[in-house]
Amino acid sequence: MAAYPEGNPGVYPLDPNTPVGQFRLTYGDTDSVPYDPIEPGFQNYEELSDAEIERFLSQGGDSVPRGIGYLYLALAGQAAKQSRTIKDYDLSVDLTRRAADLRAIAQMWFDQADDDDDSAGLNDIFEVFDMAPRKCRHELAECPSRCRC
Repeated sequence: MAAYPEGNPGVYPLDPNTPVGQFRLTYGDTDSVPYDPIEPGFQNYEELSDAEIERFLSQGGDSVPRGIGYLYLALAGQAAKQSRTIKDYDLSVDLTRRAADLRAIAQMWFDQADDDDDSAGLNDIFEVFDMAPRKCRHELAECPSRCRC
């Protein structure tokens, strides 16, 4: 067992009402082990720390699907660095497609985030503006004559 804060520290039990908890549940990083000595309220998660999840969420504009997409892009970058084909007699291992597969999964999460934004009306293109010309260019609070310029 690791001592706190080694490994991937995170709040335990995870709260499904927080963005970090939703990220963990959606991505599937929910397995954890207690620290030795036990650190109340924290455990060592299998893959990601809360700080890493918060970074991906921040990068994704606090969108859980977009944050997961950025996680998969990071994993794709790591896989691309390790990309190789290994052949030994009748055994062959090809790791060259892994990065492309992870990028495709990232794109799926980005598309999901865009669909969620569309459903919430965040990508609307309409703007409200006043068609009547205004003589006064002051802000209402600053206008000395309350826009009777």
